[in-house]
Amino acid sequence: MTEGLVLQYDPFDATIAADPYPIYDWLRDEAPVHHAPVTDTFVLSRYDDVAWALGDTDLFSSDAMRGVLLGQPTGVGEQRLPREAAMGTLVSVDPPAHTELRRIVNRGFTPRRIGDWHGRIEEIIAELLSGLSPGDTFDVIGGLAAPLPVQVIAELLGAGVEAAAQFRQWADALTRAMSGSARGGMFGEEPLQAMFSLASYLGQRIEERQRQPSDDLLSTLVRAHGDEVLGQEEALGFAGLLLFAGTETSTNLIGNAAWALLHHPDELGATRGDPTRVPAVLEETLRWESPVQYVFRRTTRPVERHGVRIPVDAVITLLLGAANRDPRHWGDDADRFDADRVTSGHLAFGFGPHFCLGAALARAEAGLALNRLLDHLDGCQMPAGDDELIDSLQFRGRRQLEIVVP
Repeated sequence: MTEGLVLQYDPFDATIAADPYPIYDWLRDEAPVHHAPVTDTFVLSRYDDVAWALGDTDLFSSDAMRGVLLGQPTGVGEQRLPREAAMGTLVSVDPPAHTELRRIVNRGFTPRRIGDWHGRIEEIIAELLSGLSPGDTFDVIGGLAAPLPVQVIAELLGAGVEAAAQFRQWADALTRAMSGSARGGMFGEEPLQAMFSLASYLGQRIEERQRQPSDDLLSTLVRAHGDEVLGQEEALGFAGLLLFAGTETSTNLIGNAAWALLHHPDELGATRGDPTRVPAVLEETLRWESPVQYVFRRTTRPVERHGVRIPVDAVITLLLGAANRDPRHWGDDADRFDADRVTSGHLAFGFGPHFCLGAALARAEAGLALNRLLDHLDGCQMPAGDDELIDSLQFRGRRQLEIVVP
C-alpha cells in the first residue's frame, strides 16, 4: 500500500497529507532521489542531502520558490535573477542580491528588537487567555495560536489591532492559493482580491512611513541608512512575505507543540513541573512535526546524487519534514517525540544563507504562549477532530485543537 502511494508521490498530493511519515520512510530508504512526474520535481528526503542542497546556493537556486508557488519566471542555468525581480521576497532570491536584502531587513530583527517585543507578546497572550474558567471549551488554535502571531506582525508593521483579523484572512487566502486546495487556480477571485487588498493596505502604510517615520518595522525598512534601504515595492513584498510565512510558521509551531504534549502526557507532566523544558519541547516539536514540510530549489547545473542524474533547471523538492526524522542522523528512535533529545541541527527553519529570518520571533511567541498554556493543558482529554489539518500541504498544523479547561 505504501509503495503504491510512493510511486505516485508528489509535493502537492493531498492523499498523503494526513500522515506523510510512512511515505518519507520509503523515500529515504528506497528512493533518496525520487522523480515526481506530476510536478516534474526531484525529491530529496535524507538529512544529509537536504542540508547539502540548502547550503549550496551556487548549485541550487531558490528562485524555484517563485516558480513553483507563484508561477513566475525563474533564472535559466547559472543565471541569477536581479534584486528588483525579487520585490523583497527573500525566499526566492540568491546571493549576492539575497545578501543585500538580508542585510537591510536584519535591522528589524536584531536580538534587542526581538527582546523588546517580549513584554507586548506576553500582554497579547494574557488578553487572549483572559476569562477562561474551569469547564470552558477553548480552541488552542483559534483562540491563541492563530491570532497571536498575526497580531504581533500587524503591530510590527504599524497597523492597528483592528487590522489583525483582516491580516489573518489575507494570509489564509494566500496559503490556500499557493499550497492548498486553491492551488492551480491561485488567480481566482478570493486570492486575487486578497493580494490586491493586502498590497493596497500595506502600500498606504509604507507611503505614510516614508513621509513620516514611526517606531515600527516598516519605518526601519524604508528609512535610508546610506544607500541601504528597501524601495516601496521591496518593502511591500517583504511585508507580505512576513505576513504569509511568519504567521503560518508560528501558528503551527504553537499548535503542534500543544498537540504533541497532549499526546505525550508524561512529557506534559514533566514540563509543567519544570517549565525550563519549554524551549526543548519547542525544538523537538520543530524537528518531529515541522511546521514547514518542504521548500523548492532549482539546479543551476546538472548534478548526480545516489546514482541519479538530475538535469540543469530541474525543480528540487527538499523534504524538511523527512530530513528531520531521518534515522541516519537522529538514530533509530527518530519517529519518537523526545524533548530530551539533542535537536541542534534540525532543518525546520532551513539552513545556510536562507535560515529563517523570523526564527527568533517564532521561538519567542511559541515559548511565551506554551508557558501560559501549560496549566490549561493539564488533565485535558484529547478532543475529537484534533487531527484535521490546515488547508496546506507545504505547512503542517491543526485546523483546531479544542480542550476543556481543567
